[in-house]
Amino acid sequence: MFISEIEAMIETLTLRATAAGNDDDFKTAFLNMELALWMTQSLEKKCLEAVLLNNLGLLYTMQGAWDRAILTFDHSMEIAFDSCTSQGNFLTILNKNISCLFDPKIAKPGDSDND
Repeated sequence: MFISEIEAMIETLTLRATAAGNDDDFKTAFLNMELALWMTQSLEKKCLEAVLLNNLGLLYTMQGAWDRAILTFDHSMEIAFDSCTSQGNFLTILNKNISCLFDPKIAKPGDSDND
C-alpha cells in the first residue's frame, strides 16, 4: 500500500509540474518535478526516473534553459539505455525532444517578431 501511495503522489506532482510549466510558473513547476524525481529515485524506479528527467528537460526547454535541457535529456537517455527494457517509443520521444532544441523554428529567449 505504501509504495502505491508514493506512486500516486509522484503522478500528482508530475501533473502539477506540467500544469505550472504550461502557465509559465517555473518555480512551482521545477519544485514539483524535482520532488517527484527525488521520490522516484528513492524508490529506485529507473525507467520512471528517465521519464521524469525527460519531463524536467521539457520544462528547461520551455524556460529557455537550453544547456540544462540537453544535459537533462542526455541523463534521461543514459538511464533509459541502461535500465529500461521497452525503450523504443520512449527513445523516439526523447530524440524528438532533443531535436527540438536545435530546430531554428523554435524562438529562443530574446528573439522577437515584434521588432
